[in-house]
Amino acid sequence: MKNSSPLSFLVPSKKIVRFFFYIALILFMGFLNGPIDIMIHPETPFFCREHYIIGGIMALLTLMVCFLLEVHIQKPRTSLPPAKPGFYAWLLAVFWTIVIVCSLSWNIQRQKQENIQVATNEARTIFDKDLVYYHWATEHKGVYVPITEKTPPNPYLTHLPESTGTTATGVPLTLVNPEYMIRQVYEMGTGKNSALGHITSLDPIREGNAANAWESRALNLFEQGKAEEVSSVEEIDGQPYLLLMRPMITESGCLKCHEGYDLGDIRGGITVSVPMGLLFSIYRKNIVLFSLAHGTLWILGLLGIFLGSYRINQSMQKREEAEARTRSIIDNMLDGLITISEDGIVESLNTAACKMFDCTSEEIVGKNIETLILFSNGSGSSDNSKDAKYHDIRKVVGSQKELTGLRRDGSNFPLEVSLSIMQHGQDRLLIATVRDITEEKARESEALRAGQLAAIGELAAGVAHEINNPINGIINYTQILLDDMDPKDANAELHKDIMGRIIKEGERIAVIVRNLLTFARQRDETLEEVRIEEVIEDSVALLKHQFNQDGIHLIMDIPEDLPSLRGNPQQLQQVIINLLTNAAYALNQRYPGQNLKMKKLEIKSSCITSEGRDVLRTTITDWGSGIEQGVIDHIFDTLFTTKPPGKGTGLGLSISKGIVRDHRGMLSLKSKPDGPTVAVMDLPIGGSCA
Repeated sequence: MKNSSPLSFLVPSKKIVRFFFYIALILFMGFLNGPIDIMIHPETPFFCREHYIIGGIMALLTLMVCFLLEVHIQKPRTSLPPAKPGFYAWLLAVFWTIVIVCSLSWNIQRQKQENIQVATNEARTIFDKDLVYYHWATEHKGVYVPITEKTPPNPYLTHLPESTGTTATGVPLTLVNPEYMIRQVYEMGTGKNSALGHITSLDPIREGNAANAWESRALNLFEQGKAEEVSSVEEIDGQPYLLLMRPMITESGCLKCHEGYDLGDIRGGITVSVPMGLLFSIYRKNIVLFSLAHGTLWILGLLGIFLGSYRINQSMQKREEAEARTRSIIDNMLDGLITISEDGIVESLNTAACKMFDCTSEEIVGKNIETLILFSNGSGSSDNSKDAKYHDIRKVVGSQKELTGLRRDGSNFPLEVSLSIMQHGQDRLLIATVRDITEEKARESEALRAGQLAAIGELAAGVAHEINNPINGIINYTQILLDDMDPKDANAELHKDIMGRIIKEGERIAVIVRNLLTFARQRDETLEEVRIEEVIEDSVALLKHQFNQDGIHLIMDIPEDLPSLRGNPQQLQQVIINLLTNAAYALNQRYPGQNLKMKKLEIKSSCITSEGRDVLRTTITDWGSGIEQGVIDHIFDTLFTTKPPGKGTGLGLSISKGIVRDHRGMLSLKSKPDGPTVAVMDLPIGGSCA
C-alpha cells in the first residue's frame, strides 16, 4: 500500500476535502484570539466585542489566503517546468519581512511608550494634587489635628512652642506640617494597585525621608540644574512601577521648620510611584494581537509575492517557449527568412538564409539588404540613395521575383524572393522569403538539354539507319574491287592503298554509326546475373596487348568473393573499356613511350554502403595529365571532348554514364591538373555486403 502524502489534498480533484480544510482553518484563526487573551487575562470573558472584532479580521485574512491558494491550485497545468522564485522575488520577500519586523517593532515600542506615557501622566496628576495640598498646608503654616495613635505629636517640631495645643473643650492637638500631612496621606492610600509617594531629601531631618539610590541621582540632577523632572520604570518589591520625581522648592512657610535654607532652594523632592502591572498586562496582550496581525500580513504578503513571481515567471516561460518554438520553426525552414526595416536594413535572418548566403547573422544584421540581394540594376553599393533602393524593394512586395543573390565570396546565384509587409507597432517590417533556385535552374536546363538530346537521339537513329546500309555497301564494294584487282597492273599498289583507305574510313564511319545507335539507346536490354570481376577481366584481356605496347603498368585489386549484380555484361564491358581507353590516352599524353614506373593504371573493386544502400564500387585511377574542374563539369556532356579531331567523338563518356544510370548506378570523375584521375562507378547489388 502506498503512503499518501500529507499534502495530497492540494491536488485539483480533491476540492471538497480542501473546502472542509479551509472552513476549519478559518474557524480556528477566528477563535484563536479568545483563548490566547483568556490565558493572559483569566478574568476576561470569551464572548466579548473585542474578541469578535479581532476574530473577524483574522478570519477574513485567512479567507483571503485560502482564496489565493485555491486559485493557484485550480489553475490549469502546463507542460512548462515549475517556475522557481527569482532573485527579485526573494529580494522583495526579504524587504517585506524587514518592513513587517520594523512595523511590529515600532508598534510594540510605541505601545510601550504609550503605557509609560499614561503612567507618567497619572504620576504627574498625583504629584500636582499632592503639591496643591502641600501649598495649602504651607500657606496655613501647618494645621492642628487631634492627637491619635496614628497621628502622634511630630518629634521633629518640638522646638516650636506652637507644636501642640488644645481645643476649647480641652482636646489635645498637635501641629501637622505639610511633609507630615503628605506622608500620612500616602500611607492611608497604599494598596495593591495604589500609587506610592515619598518625600525625600539629600539632607533629611527624618531618617524615613532618606533618599534611595534612584532618588539620590534625581536630586543631584535637580541641584545641578540638569533636570526639572526625572522618571523611569523601576522594580519595587519585584513589581514594575513608574517612578516620577519633581523637586520641592523652599517657600517662606518652610523656613519655620527647615532652618539653613533660603527661599527658592531645592530642599528635596517628592517621588510618585505608579504601578505598571495592569498597563504591562494590556501591553502584552497588544503585543500578541500585533504579532498575530503582522504575522498574517507577512504570510499574505509572502504569498502574494511568490504567487505573483510564479505567475510572472510562468508567463515569461510561456513567452520564451513560444519565442523559442517560433525561432526553431523559422531556423528549421528550408527557405531563408529575412526581416528588413522600412529603410532596407537587415534586422534578422534565419539559419537557412545564413547557409544560403554563406554568412553569419552578426555579419549581416545592420547592413543594407542589397548586401545580399540585388533589387536594382546596380551592384548594390553603387547607389547610395535610400529612397531609390527602397523604391526598388517595394516593387517586389506582394509577388515572387527572380533576383540575384550575393554570397560572401562575391559569387552570385539565382534567387526567388517573396516579399510582404508586416506592421510591428509603429514601424513596418518587410518579410522576405528567399529560395535558392540554382538546382531548379540546373534541372530546367537539364530537362531542356534532355529534350534536345532526345531529339538528337531520334535524329541520330534515323541518320544512322540511313547511313548504315550505304556505308556497308561502300565497304563491301571496295573490298570486292580490292580482291579483284590485277596484281600486274602498274598502278596496283596505288589503287590498293587508296581502296584500303576507303575501307578504313568506311569502317570508321560504321563505328560512328554504331555509337550513334548506342547513344539513341537502340541496344540489347537483356539483364542477367553479372560478376564484375569477370567483366573487368574480359575488358582487360581486350586491351592488355595495347597496354603492353604503350608500357602501361596495370595494377588490379579485385577480391574473388564480391557479390554479383544484375545487369547487361556487354554494356558494362563497354563502360569499362571506355574508361580504360581514356585512362591509357591520358597516360600516353603525359608519358610518351614506354615508362612502366610512371605509367600506372589501377583498377579496384569493393563492396561498400553508400547513401543507405549496398553497392559495388569500381575505381579506375590513372596518373596521367589530370583534368581541370571546368572540364570535369562538362565531361559527361554529349559531343563534348578534349581529344583532337579524329581521336574522339564526345560520345563515349556520355554513353557510359547513360548505361550506368540504366543500371540504377552512378558514374563520377574526380581529378585535378597534374594529379591522379579517378573514375568511380557504383552499381547496386541484389544482396548485402556482409
